Amino acid sequence: MTEKVDFDKHAESYEKQLTEDLKFFGEESKYFAEYKIRIVEECLGSNPGSILEYGCGIGMNLQYLVGYFPEASIFGSDISAKSIEVASKNNPSVKFFLLEDEEIAKKKETMDLIFVSNVFHHIEPQYREKAIKNIYSMLKPNGNVFFFEHNPYNPVTRHIVNTCVWDTDAILLKPKESLSLFKNTGFKINRKHYTLYFPAFLKFLRPVEKALFFVPMGGQYYIWAEK
Repeated sequence: MTEKVDFDKHAESYEKQLTEDLKFFGEESKYFAEYKIRIVEECLGSNPGSILEYGCGIGMNLQYLVGYFPEASIFGSDISAKSIEVASKNNPSVKFFLLEDEEIAKKKETMDLIFVSNVFHHIEPQYREKAIKNIYSMLKPNGNVFFFEHNPYNPVTRHIVNTCVWDTDAILLKPKESLSLFKNTGFKINRKHYTLYFPAFLKFLRPVEKALFFVPMGGQYYIWAEK
């Protein structure tokens, strides 16, 4: 059995290591963070009052959630206390809590939007259903969730995951599995798109990425679901 990654050990070096791992793609990690938040903003067309990043790590996405949704109350959560400590230093306006049953229960039906980015491949398959149910419980009625995951059909993505020091416990989710998790929990699926097709040296092709959403070769995919 593969040993679970202890993200407390990687919190201080996470951003530097991620940038190193993404050299092939030719972009800094911040490019991917803003890219995803921009997708969320474009899809919603409205401003949520409360936003949670489920599995925020050291908070690299949070600055963009704050920037793109300045009127919202932003929350970050994670299982790693050390990662939350780092995230809180860089995001002083964000409220944080550990992903523990008691804290999750306190947040029942309090969030308009929950953002999940590359978290579930670290969750053992037998615990994924519980995690989705926790997300469902924290959403208000008609609340939205945006769920990003690595695409196991993309060979570059698989190479990055296979060589990343904190992905040693990763079990990638096929889109079909992710969709089943959402549907079985009672979510309405608004969209399932592939994305992130072109590295920096092909960035002139990026304007056509949206038109390729159905081609299963994007580096990642995302699901937009509604409670």
